[in-house]
Amino acid sequence: MKAYNPQHVRNRLVRQQAERWQREGLLKPEQLAAVRQAYPVSFRENNVFSEIGAFIFTGIAVGGAYALMMLFLSGLVDQADAFGLFNAVVGAGVLLLARWLIGRYHFYRSGPDNALIVMGAAFLLAALNVVLPGDVPFWLRCLLAVPLLLGFVWYYGDVILLFIALLAFYGAMFAGLLEFPWGRLALPFVLMAVSGALWFVLRRLKRAIPNSDYYADAFGIADWVLLGVLAAAGNYFVVRELNGLLADPVPGVYGDTEAPPVRWGALFWGLTFFFPGLYAWLGIQQKNRLLIILSILGIAAAVSTVRYYYPVGPLSIYLTLIGLVMIAVAVWLIRYLRQPRRGFTDVPDEESPRQFFLNAETLSLISTTGATLDRQPDLRYGGGEFGGGGAGKNY
Repeated sequence: MKAYNPQHVRNRLVRQQAERWQREGLLKPEQLAAVRQAYPVSFRENNVFSEIGAFIFTGIAVGGAYALMMLFLSGLVDQADAFGLFNAVVGAGVLLLARWLIGRYHFYRSGPDNALIVMGAAFLLAALNVVLPGDVPFWLRCLLAVPLLLGFVWYYGDVILLFIALLAFYGAMFAGLLEFPWGRLALPFVLMAVSGALWFVLRRLKRAIPNSDYYADAFGIADWVLLGVLAAAGNYFVVRELNGLLADPVPGVYGDTEAPPVRWGALFWGLTFFFPGLYAWLGIQQKNRLLIILSILGIAAAVSTVRYYYPVGPLSIYLTLIGLVMIAVAVWLIRYLRQPRRGFTDVPDEESPRQFFLNAETLSLISTTGATLDRQPDLRYGGGEFGGGGAGKNY
């Protein structure tokens, strides 16, 4: 049992892909109509701007109503149990309202339902933290929040809640390790090991769970966070500066001196370039957009790290040279990829999920509604497909 109909979520993805094909001239209008009839979707369709506006408005409305109630019940703040119960009741009420709106108005991540889900979960988390004793450490509070947030993610498939769950998990790990004398030195290695392990588990989970399309956006944000933390935890700049912050008696105060060098500096210098190179290699091999983007960002961070500790010339000249190099590389790639090469092309194209090609029912339905497909005279096939991270722009 989920908040949204999983089959309609899947049907929505199929219809979106069919609409992209029709815009490219690969499907006739009657074939698109047949796909829409075979894959019904009951969700309300809105544009992204109305969804953002509805999300903000709903958040302001719920926050204002909560503040108004607190004006009349201000005495509850001094009573932990009563205040916790009040937040729990408010959170449950907000989630019930979200459930009613989803069923009544067929919302699917339309703005109001997202805002109500996030705020309902926030009220329940506030209730949990209020009733906990005051001496409970920060890492334990974060750790207790993770199962509750993951339960909401399982039911709603919400991206924001999964992002908060990952933040809580990393916050618990970060604060928990600092409780030990050796925690500061082990922190980057633990972060890299845990992030890599979670990413491999997530890959297997995508294939194992039924209706994985229900969690496609959540899986995408998890890929970004896990791989981003994995690369950042091995970056020399991040490790050295964070180590300096944690070692300073007054956090955040360096004076006029820079952070001291870290142990195993050569190892972290190597990892600074290793992870971007690994992401680039895997991204090209798998034609994975997320990995390619992360590799580019990682290379930029690695070059900036070198320049930060070993400056050569003024910053303006450095930025100018980097800009010229990037423009030259972009122009060369545009010219080189005018003809498809090993699955890469500069020709604008829509993404084509592999699952849609493998759906025999859909393909047979399309084949029965028209004997031929309209082909554009200049249509080129790049081969392969781009996946990963919920990417949605043309490549």
